[in-house]
Amino acid sequence: MRSVPYRPEIDGLRAVAVLGVLAYHAAGIVPGGFAGVDVFFVISGYVITSVIAAELSRGEFTIARFYERRIRRIAPALLATIFVTTIGAAIFLLPADLISFGKSAVAATLMVSNIGFWLKAGYFDAAMQSKPLLHTWSLGIEEQFYLFYPLLLAWLWRRRPRAVAPVLAGLFVVSLAAGIVATDALPSAAFYLAPFRLWELLLGGLIALRPVRRLEGAGAAAVGALMIAAAFTFYGGATAFPGVAALLPTLGAALVINGASKGGLVARLLSAPPLTFVGKISYSLYLVHWPLIVFIEYRQGAELGPWQAAGVAALSILLAALSWRLVEQPFRRPERFGSRRALYSAGAAGAAVCCLAGGVLVVTHGLPSRLPEPVLAAYSAHGDRWNEERCFIDTDGSGGPTPAEIRAGKICTFGPADRTTADFLIWGDSHAHAIAPGILAAAKRFGARGYFVGAGSCPPLREFDTVGVRPSTERRCAETNAAVLDFLRTHKVGAVFMVARWTKYAQGNEYGREGMMFDPAKVPGAVPGEDAKLAAAMDETLSQIVAGGEKPVVVMAVPEPGYDVPYSVAKALLQRTPPDAIAPTLEAVAARQARARDILTEETEKDGGLFVDPTAALCGPVVCPVEQDGQLLYSDADHITIGAALAISYIFDDAFRQIMKGSR
Repeated sequence: MRSVPYRPEIDGLRAVAVLGVLAYHAAGIVPGGFAGVDVFFVISGYVITSVIAAELSRGEFTIARFYERRIRRIAPALLATIFVTTIGAAIFLLPADLISFGKSAVAATLMVSNIGFWLKAGYFDAAMQSKPLLHTWSLGIEEQFYLFYPLLLAWLWRRRPRAVAPVLAGLFVVSLAAGIVATDALPSAAFYLAPFRLWELLLGGLIALRPVRRLEGAGAAAVGALMIAAAFTFYGGATAFPGVAALLPTLGAALVINGASKGGLVARLLSAPPLTFVGKISYSLYLVHWPLIVFIEYRQGAELGPWQAAGVAALSILLAALSWRLVEQPFRRPERFGSRRALYSAGAAGAAVCCLAGGVLVVTHGLPSRLPEPVLAAYSAHGDRWNEERCFIDTDGSGGPTPAEIRAGKICTFGPADRTTADFLIWGDSHAHAIAPGILAAAKRFGARGYFVGAGSCPPLREFDTVGVRPSTERRCAETNAAVLDFLRTHKVGAVFMVARWTKYAQGNEYGREGMMFDPAKVPGAVPGEDAKLAAAMDETLSQIVAGGEKPVVVMAVPEPGYDVPYSVAKALLQRTPPDAIAPTLEAVAARQARARDILTEETEKDGGLFVDPTAALCGPVVCPVEQDGQLLYSDADHITIGAALAISYIFDDAFRQIMKGSR
């Protein structure tokens, strides 16, 4: 017997949520479809709270029964998905990605994958297209919420019944406020961690406990449906999410749930058999669709085409229906593993198998013996980065010195230890971090001593706002760069190497959708006004450096392949296709660099600085190769490897001759 009446429109709302997610992931035709996950959270909070409240009111609720239902509902399809996806990962993924997958398989099995993905989030993190279990972060949030929620609700119901709604409302407000603040200050934490998301589940719970009578009816449901549609339509990759933006789809879902309880047009539409069927299989559909997309895109190195997206959607629905029928349904029946002990034993055994499989992938270092040696050598360039991470401030604020430490001169120092004075400072974004080994190698030849300060997505400019970065990153850049300029006022360094991805800042965009999904035919045009903004910021910054007695050395951005070079070359070798096909032509590089080059050379000459351009050292007369003598020159789509930086270190010799001549 059902503890709460069945509402078919809730299954219809589940269908809307999962189809939004599917359309967003497979085809990108619903730019805000990712908000479907937030609709799921509200539905989950509503349904689970309704069941718990009904059982508490009858005096039938027990924690053991609650977790038995959760295991029957969640574990079978999840464990089956993890196990089958592990087999696919062992076939398709390259070693480093397979190691990461193994860790995520263990984390997903233990319902903590959201924490694992949060810990790995950062500037140099792997692309989402290499993470087949990335979508399990939302399950982690739900299950972490349900570890404490039924206990709290049951205790309040029995001991402080009048406090149930006020306490849950208070938790809702605290979590929402924390989520809004964290979305700006700690965006990865706000996205992945339960404390910043539990308000969404509590919203559903509050609707279950205290439905708003004045908002019951077709009108409220219609408004809610329009709110969800607006989020799906107008949100996108640039939306700061969750934060305030998450209120639109979640309040919309709450209005639909609350309003459709009395029937009406929205309730009838959502109760249509096709939608209720998709709603019934929505859990399995959510589980199976993302691994399929990842494996196909990973294999072909490009986004799904329209027909592929349609095929993946159809196949996902078919597999989800089979999973629902053959995996989900049988395990929900009490006669299957009738005793709790048998159920727990079966669940523990399945979890152990998935954890063991994931662990094997980690301890074997991604099963490298599967692949030919040239493929492994190419792919290993992904880790070919300068290991001085202590010097570099990531986009999430981790690593590197604080602004106070920068001002005090407590920053990374290189060169002869017996020197008490410094000759130079390397200052810039992640491209400064990438090319620093080359600059330092040249410095060593001349006996120079210097400093390094670098921050992800932060060009070495005073008060420059980069298009597309989060407000928290903008603030971090402003604080870091202000600290560097303060440092230069109190510390004599002789010369300042200013290194950045200048092409990005001059045009206001990256080089298309870079990395695994790069398509040279889809490179967007420049954002109007960004070049003038760069010129003004460069003029002001150079003037301040020169006024302090330092010589600016502006280093041009390296050529950008756009393709994730280690991935692309490794896959080309596996598929026996020419790896040099991804090398950009010199003509394309020149066109991409033209505006930035004009600005940098003009501003540098005006202030008597030096201009160093690595393009000639990295390019031939026709193309700019991505490998030389069997060694890759790039660690991703635009950062050069340590080997490449060392190979072109000679281009800095003239600069150091002038720097050291002036210091004597």
